[in-house]
Amino acid sequence: MSIQQLPRTVFRLSGEGLQDWFSGLITNDLSSNTTFSALLTPQGKIIADFFVHQDGEAFLVETPTKFAADLYKRLRMYRLRAPIEIEETALHVYAIWNEDDMEGQPDPRHPALGNRLLTESVRESVGDYNAHRLSLGVPDSQWDFETVKVFPADANMDLLHGVNFSKGCFVGQEVVSRMKRMTTVKKRMRGIIFEGEAKAGDRILSDERVIGDVLSTHQKLGMAMIRLDRLRDAAFELTLNGAPVQVMNAVDGQDH
Repeated sequence: MSIQQLPRTVFRLSGEGLQDWFSGLITNDLSSNTTFSALLTPQGKIIADFFVHQDGEAFLVETPTKFAADLYKRLRMYRLRAPIEIEETALHVYAIWNEDDMEGQPDPRHPALGNRLLTESVRESVGDYNAHRLSLGVPDSQWDFETVKVFPADANMDLLHGVNFSKGCFVGQEVVSRMKRMTTVKKRMRGIIFEGEAKAGDRILSDERVIGDVLSTHQKLGMAMIRLDRLRDAAFELTLNGAPVQVMNAVDGQDH
């Protein structure tokens, strides 16, 4: 069985008018099961991404612990005088994958990622979730970026069912929608497979031309921010610290 506890913080949101209030802030419509979404700055950058789980008439919002303080602060700021309660819980978050009958709810980003489980009990971790998600080329903010550093498209949120461009207004929507309508995305996170040694900050080259920058590494897998135009035009073999490196396809298999 492949299961690993993740460093996540879970908030419980409750109160009158919760659905309309929260939906008006975040990048996605709220589904009846689990929703992948984010809260953005007015300039369209990610403050925190998270999963929203239905809990009766309340929501359980699980986010990387490193984002928890910023998310809590922003939600309280946007709450104003609304009768909304925001409470930190003691729930643990697990990823479960490569099983036929898994507990929890399917991860809405990618079917091969498996399920997410929120529970009060502590389970033994067996498996390497970071290696699993990197093998699929799926960015994850826990390892790949910090708060207020990237736009949703940079992190492929639009390809991972985390942004609904046709929903009502949300914070940062004008910037995100304008980027989709008027421009071609110039850079995106892509998974990489490398042969030598690498660390965050190292550069992927085609001869002497920079193709991208490494964001995180684990074993011989990693995530990098890739300049898509330069990748398409690369005339030489890609290298990372002098050794060959492969840039994976986009998570949805398209040429983005």
